[in-house]
Amino acid sequence: MSSFAYAFRGPRAQPGSAPLSPFPPASGGSPFTASFPISCLVDTTRVTLRAGPLPDALHEAATRAGFDIISRLTDRTRLLIRCRPCGTLLVKRRSVIRDHSPECPACIQIRRAAAASRIGAILIGSDPDHRHYGVFRLACGHIVRRQYYRIERAADGGCSAGCELCREERYEAIARGHDWRLIGPPKSGRTGYRSYRHSCGHLQDVSVGNMRWGDVDCAACGESWTSKPSQLYLFRVDLDPSAVLKLGYSSDPARRLRQQLGIARDTPSRILRTVSVPTGHEAVIREKAAHAYMRRHHPEMILPKSVYGDAINTRTEIYRLAAEPILRRLLDCIAADLPLSSP
Repeated sequence: MSSFAYAFRGPRAQPGSAPLSPFPPASGGSPFTASFPISCLVDTTRVTLRAGPLPDALHEAATRAGFDIISRLTDRTRLLIRCRPCGTLLVKRRSVIRDHSPECPACIQIRRAAAASRIGAILIGSDPDHRHYGVFRLACGHIVRRQYYRIERAADGGCSAGCELCREERYEAIARGHDWRLIGPPKSGRTGYRSYRHSCGHLQDVSVGNMRWGDVDCAACGESWTSKPSQLYLFRVDLDPSAVLKLGYSSDPARRLRQQLGIARDTPSRILRTVSVPTGHEAVIREKAAHAYMRRHHPEMILPKSVYGDAINTRTEIYRLAAEPILRRLLDCIAADLPLSSP
């Protein structure tokens, strides 16, 4: 067998005659003849076909990938190939056919549409800005932008496609059942939270999980610790061999220091600073913001649990003594109702 094969199949041209077309004749007709090169449109792209031999290895590589080579092109780096399963014509680089596994976009689109259909959705089209995303109409009727991978996983039972609009409508219905109204994303930006307005008019960030079970109290008109006045505090605890600092919040810092932290009675400790805040809810927000600031800008000041062990009954919020000026400045900002500025 010759080491080369022609890119098209069919009768060979007789000596002195015009080359035959690489495309088969219509049923019952006769082959038409034309001079190469021949131009045509393939998926709105103009290509020019040319006759010529190709190595058998290239045909074999195309066959393994599920394609047939139809013709060479005047651009010697590319070939016209046909997908065997669906018959779509494609233009691919030789190197892709030879060294990789070319994919048929039509087959990929068919697979994605079938996956969408299995979960009751319809693939409308591709996202023009990101090749990994498509636009779908979900079973609920809402049109969403989704990763193809997520839709295929949902079709296989690996996850839920979900609908943000339906989800927020469910959150709104749940909130109304507890005398709240869903407003939108949380002001704090915390994951798993939403901004809700109580019937008294107070606006508050609440965990979606807490709202689901009604485990929420209005910081303005409620009667739990979240609505009562609170304080941010800075403690110093003189452990052996070195002193440490604790930043936190409590409605009664003195009781917190002596009774709730499990500090030994003979261990010297004192309150360095307190800042009053109107509600426990506000205290939680301010405290978390301060700890986030320290993690972001001064992680070297944070002491791990292994350093102080069981000497203090807490796992976090403990800092090196050198952090005192930084923590005092943060409390000054909180007292003045100023944003926590960068160092």
